[in-house]
Amino acid sequence: MSTQQKLLLTIVEQGGYPDFTPLYESLGYTVISAPSMRKALVLLKQYQPDVITAEFIYSPMYSARISNLESLFAALQSRQLNSSLIIFIDKDELHHLHRLVMPHNSLDSLTYPITEEKLLNCISSNVTIALDPAPL
Repeated sequence: MSTQQKLLLTIVEQGGYPDFTPLYESLGYTVISAPSMRKALVLLKQYQPDVITAEFIYSPMYSARISNLESLFAALQSRQLNSSLIIFIDKDELHHLHRLVMPHNSLDSLTYPITEEKLLNCISSNVTIALDPAPL
């Protein structure tokens, strides 16, 4: 893979929001997808994405964790990756997200309806955002 090529990893575990792949590709990103966090962690061993999109999934069933994202944050930190993160999250779960320790990123919120223009601005400026996924 060329060092000039921009790479975006999208992790879609639940979905329910538009597929932004055409937008990502129009920005010059090569998009790789993972249907689960486990598969995404394997991909992070092979690739160093510039941008990662992931859903925040909270579950009280996680015994020692708050969400599915702790593994992602740990992998990014241990591999010293400086990927920009875009977190898709329901506004009712924002308080859970704020409990996470994220050593290299801060989060802002952007609620639905999310336009491609807003997402484009966030990606282009490398701002980390939190998205509120609403069912289509």
